[in-house]
Amino acid sequence: MERHDFERLLQKMLVQMTGEELVTIFREATTVGKDENGASVETTKYVYGIQDLAAYIGCCASTIYDLKKRGVLDGAIVSKVGKRIVFNAPLARQLADEYQRRQRDARQEEGRL
Repeated sequence: MERHDFERLLQKMLVQMTGEELVTIFREATTVGKDENGASVETTKYVYGIQDLAAYIGCCASTIYDLKKRGVLDGAIVSKVGKRIVFNAPLARQLADEYQRRQRDARQEEGRL
């Protein structure tokens, strides 16, 4: 797919896309690229749904539900159609780790006071 066609597709409303166009966007977004040293790196990994995110992070689904309810994972949500949520998995993991670190620091501060 040419870059111009891909840019046009990115501007299209989600509800107007066909399934093929949506899959094309996800494939293009998750293609393997090259860093400055020429090594292959995966640019982004998407997971579909809470169960898949829980498996990716390595925790139970109830933990993901709780983090989502608290708004911790809001920045990692790529798309939400109905009940199906698409997450940027590395970003979700980073946000969850930061939240856990803040909670741990707050508990330690309470113990010192």
